[in-house]
Amino acid sequence: MRGHRIVPHLVTSVAITALVFAPEARAQAHGHDAAAPASGYRAELISDIDELEEKFLGLASAMTGKYAWSPSEGVRSVSQVFMHMASGNFMLPTMAGVMPPEGIKAGNMEEMVATMRELEAITDEAKVKETVQHSFGHVRHAIASISDEELDAPVQLFGQDATKRAVLHLVVTHMHEHLGQSIAYARMNEVVPPWSGGGEN
Repeated sequence: MRGHRIVPHLVTSVAITALVFAPEARAQAHGHDAAAPASGYRAELISDIDELEEKFLGLASAMTGKYAWSPSEGVRSVSQVFMHMASGNFMLPTMAGVMPPEGIKAGNMEEMVATMRELEAITDEAKVKETVQHSFGHVRHAIASISDEELDAPVQLFGQDATKRAVLHLVVTHMHEHLGQSIAYARMNEVVPPWSGGGEN
């Protein structure tokens, strides 16, 4: 999420404080039971997310055997980038009032920080892919559960006045940022993104 005007990085003390206890947070067993929108802004977001999921999972498969690779010391590895993106998918919607699915702890600041660190520590390739896929399902659920009428409802986004629309926008831009990072990692490892046919992306 580096480069976003509101927050330079997902895991900061300010960010975590803002994430916890969003007003009127919706707890859920996470059966993805909210009806998907048929048209409008939320439907457009979900269409974008569907494509992002396909690309992330394609890269996750194409980078098999390279999950521990990092461009330099202190920089996230392949698996850490995937899991950082997934943790954002679980945690960022809390700012719009949608809590993480069952099994992803975020009841207070300490739990949230611990959960995000635990997720980024996962290196098993099958578990990484499973978690990434689960996180996309959660984001689709989050978007579907926020009605069009709620999109302009006021919220605090990293300590600033914003709307639920802005939160959903941030979730998707965060995915795009780390898709670009993952593509760069693949190219540095001479792995062609499966959808590109050898082209630029």
